[in-house]
Amino acid sequence: MTDSGKDLFDGTLRGTVARVVFENRDSGWAVIHFESDTRPGVDTVIGPLAPVFVGEFLELEGDWETDSRWGRQFRVRSAVPAEPTSIEGTRRYLASGVVSGIGPELARRLVARFGTDTLRTLDDEPELLLQVRGIGAKRLAQIKEGWQAKSAERQGRIFLQGHGLGAVLAQRVLRRWGDETITRVKRDPYSLVREVAGVGFRTADDLAQRIGIEADAPQRLAAGVLHSLQVAAGAGHCFLPAAELGATVTKLLRIEDPDALEEVVEDLVSRRRLVVEAPAEGREAWRVWDRQLHAAECRVSRRLGELATTPTPTAPERVRRALEVVAERLHITLAPEQSRAVESAFARSLLVVTGGPGTGKTTLIRAVVACAERLDLTVALAAPTGRAAKRMEQATDHEARTLHRWLEYRFETGFGRDEDNPLEADLVVVDEMSMVDLNLMDALVAALKRGARLLLVGDADQLPPVGPGAVLRDLVRAEAVHAVRLQVIFRQAQASQIVRNAHRINSGEMPTSTPEGDEASDFYLIEPEDAEHAVDLVTRLVKRRLPERFGLDPRFDVQVLAPMHRGRGGVSALNATLQDALNPGTATARPEALELRAGDRVMQLRNDYDKEVFNGDIGHVFALDEESVSVDFEGRLVGYRREDSGDLALAYASTVHKSQGSEYPGVVVVLLPEHHIMLQRNLLYTALTRASKVAVLVASHKALGRAVRNASPAARNTSLAERLSEEIEG
Repeated sequence: MTDSGKDLFDGTLRGTVARVVFENRDSGWAVIHFESDTRPGVDTVIGPLAPVFVGEFLELEGDWETDSRWGRQFRVRSAVPAEPTSIEGTRRYLASGVVSGIGPELARRLVARFGTDTLRTLDDEPELLLQVRGIGAKRLAQIKEGWQAKSAERQGRIFLQGHGLGAVLAQRVLRRWGDETITRVKRDPYSLVREVAGVGFRTADDLAQRIGIEADAPQRLAAGVLHSLQVAAGAGHCFLPAAELGATVTKLLRIEDPDALEEVVEDLVSRRRLVVEAPAEGREAWRVWDRQLHAAECRVSRRLGELATTPTPTAPERVRRALEVVAERLHITLAPEQSRAVESAFARSLLVVTGGPGTGKTTLIRAVVACAERLDLTVALAAPTGRAAKRMEQATDHEARTLHRWLEYRFETGFGRDEDNPLEADLVVVDEMSMVDLNLMDALVAALKRGARLLLVGDADQLPPVGPGAVLRDLVRAEAVHAVRLQVIFRQAQASQIVRNAHRINSGEMPTSTPEGDEASDFYLIEPEDAEHAVDLVTRLVKRRLPERFGLDPRFDVQVLAPMHRGRGGVSALNATLQDALNPGTATARPEALELRAGDRVMQLRNDYDKEVFNGDIGHVFALDEESVSVDFEGRLVGYRREDSGDLALAYASTVHKSQGSEYPGVVVVLLPEHHIMLQRNLLYTALTRASKVAVLVASHKALGRAVRNASPAARNTSLAERLSEEIEG
């Protein structure tokens, strides 16, 4: 609560860091003991301070408060480094080791010789330091180099934090740009959004206006246009209609004259940053593209058009004979639609296969791979995620890799496979195609060798990819592309309540609930009283009920899924609760300081090709200390430095989007009214189909009904389907 006596002190402190009690450089949170220049004693200061070090001189703005557990403390809103003004402050500042070559004893001598002029001497007349005992030419050179580096960093921090950037973001900028920070920010503050993780457009825009960029400056308008298209791409759109772009940028920049944007867009087109396509419907329907996305869609359309119109030399009789032998050897019986699809995979250079759970997509892939081997064709099996690739390999007994591994992607250089260095495979089979976005599809088709066949398999009713585009949906929608929709549910799958309810949901029907006492079922529906009750139910299900009834290990076999991170029943809150329930540890010094623990289930948040761990991979913390974290990814230990552990997140619970391409023995899905903005049919359908052994739906009737009824997720602005039709037909 707020300190009732806070009027005794103003909201500004200026002084020296006496001790760092706690510091988390990932979150920026720190707890320090602070000696003020104007107040006696030592104060506790908390807030976004990291990185911070003993002896650093800071100007703090914030509020006094009294915590029931920690007592009176100063909660920081902003912290700006400054130079100490007192002799003692200067001594402590230099004694902290902030400058290479100066330790506590030398700091004492420097201050004794130069007093309050010590820092000015370091800046303007460093040769005078030779007058101090213990400093020779070699030590002076070391001190000068260290002071110049620290001075540049200090000036950068003062500049950035003085213009509103927090300590954590300021440190990231300095780490990215170093001595060039001030120059680069002044030249183009909006480049912060593109090049520094965590800097949003609003933050960069506020900084831009603080350094003097006018509200209607062309530079600001252009940044708003490019950022709006980038945000749209993050939501899956490949372009924005001109009218929508204008309204978006006008709102973003809070400007009154949208007509000023036309000239800016024309300039960006002339500078080859944008492409504008002008359909016949009128000016407002003009499509504004980022040039790279436009080029990617055109390349994908052109290459797929070539594949769709290229016959293959394999005789149909050979394929049918191979299929007969394969079906007998694998002991499989294919439905007529499956047999036709297998034959089409060898009769055509491009085939798309889609279908829901239980319709035999995996069996079809097994048959295609076995037939290809009998026909002496080399096969490359690929999937968007490591877990999907592993399932593919287990099902076919044939090597499978992620698309990025097949295409030899490296962060520094991009994709190693392309037109000049194509894949050697005669047939490329891609599973979980619903996850493949336009950019990845562009890289894939570029790497196909001439004469290669491409088989794309997925469930078009699942969630679309995280990135821009909706490639699988567009291919199914493009009438000129040969697509097979598998619809027959096989007898074994018909016995599964998971499969039956997934199809019911996909048809707009409510799932049928199984009584909790029915131990033969693989699907259960439980309605919680409220969010707190839902979290309690989930905890008991994961910790006790599912392990006892189905023999599942709660740490390895059960995945909790929710639509979003925020809220009482969101992923963040669920992870915190489940961590304490499944892997209790010592309480942290502050509630804001959530830390990983040995044994925690974690998820990799981005592709790391050096470590060979990928976005969505799940592992367990094997060991950790103050410097490093070691994670076991299915028997392979991967090391992280502590400062890089931000690539990991707790994974007892995950969003449905993050679960795409994965399969878990047990799945618990949480749907609550607080998730209303994310409740849609394809999200629930995707979540339910992640379970292989048992699924439990913890959902309010209202939230479940909304999800089932909402069959029209936000449309994506793409033109691949129509572009393909034009490419193939005309």
